[in-house]
Amino acid sequence: MMELITQNQEILNTKDKINIDLIKDGREFLEQFKEINHDLLMDTVSIIYRYLRTSGKIPYNLYKFFIAAYYIVSRHPLAFPDHTSKKDFCQGFGIEPSSLDYSVDKIVKTLNIVRILDDKNFPYFFNPKSDLGIKLTRNIVKSKVEKVVMNFLLYNQPVNAQILSEELVTKIIFEMKLFPEELFRQFYEIIFNFVESDLQDYYGYVQLQQKYFI
Repeated sequence: MMELITQNQEILNTKDKINIDLIKDGREFLEQFKEINHDLLMDTVSIIYRYLRTSGKIPYNLYKFFIAAYYIVSRHPLAFPDHTSKKDFCQGFGIEPSSLDYSVDKIVKTLNIVRILDDKNFPYFFNPKSDLGIKLTRNIVKSKVEKVVMNFLLYNQPVNAQILSEELVTKIIFEMKLFPEELFRQFYEIIFNFVESDLQDYYGYVQLQQKYFI
């Protein structure tokens, strides 16, 4: 049994070493392009490292995935407005837009990265598990929902998810300015989904109240 555990650990260590070697190669590959913002390299290779560990597979052309990861990192919502066409971006790295689309889709689906589109249909990406703005947004929503649910329980004040979401958007986008105001419509949808998720207990209380009380 101990021998099997040791063998499995050796396999995991070997895979991790291979992944580390791959991201080192990918970093060096990206550094040769004049278009690269070196401040984004660490986040870029981090995405590929997580992709390799999560998928357990090495893409046939990993370098295209590094370019796709850089595309994702460079198009965070805070980069708005970035209306560089996909064609122009790809020309700088010598790949086809179809290859970029394929690699981006694979990374986004594997790592559950969120993609939103601005009003001109240009994409922006963020990881809800690690993005600081989204984490703060999530905490603000959770805190607000807890307060309104408590008001319902103590004072029977009903909760309207749409109105609550609008109030939160005003605070998060227009007052705290966590994300660009021009993307308020897109973030309204995200915040509304957070609100709806956190209101499940409230909806349960309402059903019980309707069932057992007049």
